[in-house]
Amino acid sequence: MRSKPRVSIVGVGLIGGSLGMAWKAAGAVSEVVGVARRSETIDEALALGAIDRGTLDLEEGVREADVVILAPPVRSIVPVYRALQPYLKPGAVVSDVGSTKGEICRAIWSSGGEERFVGGHPMAGSERDGVRAADPYLFENAPYILVPHERAAQDAVDLLAELVQAAGARPLLMNPDVHDAIVATVSHIPHLLAAALVRLAAERAGEIPGVLELAAGGFRDTTRVASGPEAVWTDICMTNVSQIVQGLERFEALLRSLRETLARRDEAGLKEMLAFSRQVREKLPAKSKGILSTVHEIVVHVVDRPGAIHEVTGVLAGAGINIIDIEILRVREGEGGTLRLGFERWADREQAARLLTREGYRVWSRS
Repeated sequence: MRSKPRVSIVGVGLIGGSLGMAWKAAGAVSEVVGVARRSETIDEALALGAIDRGTLDLEEGVREADVVILAPPVRSIVPVYRALQPYLKPGAVVSDVGSTKGEICRAIWSSGGEERFVGGHPMAGSERDGVRAADPYLFENAPYILVPHERAAQDAVDLLAELVQAAGARPLLMNPDVHDAIVATVSHIPHLLAAALVRLAAERAGEIPGVLELAAGGFRDTTRVASGPEAVWTDICMTNVSQIVQGLERFEALLRSLRETLARRDEAGLKEMLAFSRQVREKLPAKSKGILSTVHEIVVHVVDRPGAIHEVTGVLAGAGINIIDIEILRVREGEGGTLRLGFERWADREQAARLLTREGYRVWSRS
């Protein structure tokens, strides 16, 4: 049986902190060491239970690690790897959590990391950032992409796959360019389009009074991802430019076609396009998790007693709040467990979190 690894997480923010919390809760590691640039981050991570100890010194943080997870901003991953490379102990496995993989993996593999560096991307997240937003259940049932070199050591891949599963996620092996094409299509371009839609509404608000005041409901849900931190998304997009540009060119062609269909008052063509999109969307797995959840979620801690789940749902039913998805994440006899509750509307999620918190439940809000 493999002994529990000592893990160092460089960059204890939303993803790094959530991984630390998940692995500690699962008992999958012997120790989690956090490396950060600010002592305040270390203090917050310790208080949340995301790490066992922390340091501002990179060498101190990684020299005893069996596994090192690089979780700084995307464009800092390669420089951080090169800085810590001399301090790694023999056989240490290194991975990252960057949202793009091609540039990162090729740069690190060319620096001698072919065997022990395996690129990684947990396909889960939140509009919030920082360790205070960390959530031990962030990765439950989420795909977690692993990108090994063709000469990667099998034990390194296996160890990371075990840790991914311990965090509640599903490991998937993938080529870096395939990965980047996929996330450009389903994550990066949608984020840019959401930002552009918000910009359009803001510009039109100067011409048409009431635009922003009425921009709720569907508009708010459609543009939800535009709330993500701009520094993070700038880094992501600038490391996947080629794939994003290719995708935008395809999208521009679709927009031109749609514009021409409308200009011609081609009702049949418009109906056909709308029907096709509706049919494809309805085939998407409604409960699968991606980079951002398809529903608005909270996670609720419940005690171990008969009727505990009914009590939670009863609070929400009494307020007329409809739950569209419910899942028991973890249960420990005598300690209780956690429920994931999904809501169709952001407002329902926020009201549910307030009501349950008022009733004394511990609640985490999710994307």
